[in-house]
Amino acid sequence: MIGDRIFRFEVIDSTNDYALEHFDVFHDGDVVMALEQRNGKGRHGRKWHSPRGGLWMSVIFKPRKIKDLGFYTKLASVSLATTLEKLGVSLLIKWPNDILVDQKKLAGILTEGIFEGKVPKVVVVGIGININNEIPDDLKEIATSFKEITGKSIPIDAFLDLYLKIMNSLREKYRNALGALTRVWKGKLDIREGQLLEYSSRQCKIERILTDSLVLDCGGERVKVYDIHR
Repeated sequence: MIGDRIFRFEVIDSTNDYALEHFDVFHDGDVVMALEQRNGKGRHGRKWHSPRGGLWMSVIFKPRKIKDLGFYTKLASVSLATTLEKLGVSLLIKWPNDILVDQKKLAGILTEGIFEGKVPKVVVVGIGININNEIPDDLKEIATSFKEITGKSIPIDAFLDLYLKIMNSLREKYRNALGALTRVWKGKLDIREGQLLEYSSRQCKIERILTDSLVLDCGGERVKVYDIHR
């Protein structure tokens, strides 16, 4: 079960780094969480502001049947979206890994792994959620928190408990239905297949949305991209 064992820290550099460095002592479904991260990170090494009041955590998976890292990213993001919706928050998943409310970032997800060849020995999904923490002035235009959206605080442990229960339930539901999980994930995204977007000063059509990349049709030229700025 996800969350049967939760390893709690007051302060840590990065829950993902800790989980990856000590992966051999963890069981499938273990969780590492911290009240504060000194060196929280997002995609491409971007820094993630992680003060007290937020939920900073990593879930460790030891894949047996499902080897695709994309499954775990989608599981974490759909579970988080479902949790927030149950708490009255309307949102979109900003492809590939952020939760947006009114175009502001509420949460982010970072999936990493350690491999033997092409097979993951361990998958670590880092989740950072602004819950009760104050958003610094220099980030107020691009970030928000649960407290700011709803006007009320929620105990971190109560949010964590609900999130892990939903993640457990959805893992059981979709472990043999990866296509169905992908459809749910796509339905919550802020982009759609067939949509036009600007890339490298060109109007391109989104042909396929994958977990870690987009396939674009740019005037007959197919381009695979791993990040878009919008």
